[in-house]
Amino acid sequence: MKAPIITTVLFLASAGIAAAAEQEARIEVSGLFCPSCSYIAGEALERAASVEVVDRIPSDDGETAIYVVTYDDTQTTLDQIVTQPVSFGYEAQLVATPSDF
Repeated sequence: MKAPIITTVLFLASAGIAAAAEQEARIEVSGLFCPSCSYIAGEALERAASVEVVDRIPSDDGETAIYVVTYDDTQTTLDQIVTQPVSFGYEAQLVATPSDF
């Protein structure tokens, strides 16, 4: 009888931890002057631990885009995410966090 109780407790504990760690943010990246830039900027964002680009919203001129990313806040910070495209020569800034949605 102990096994089902322990399994249930472990499952509930791990589910709570996973839900608390996943975050979403919107990051504006500018300086996207060539067709490959958008792809490179997205790949740069995903170089930060646990980051996944889930959407890209381009501006009308195509030189700026907002990337919607999800990430595990126990593995990376917003500052670490934003600096990734900068290391590739793009300008990047945080434009929204979940509290802003």
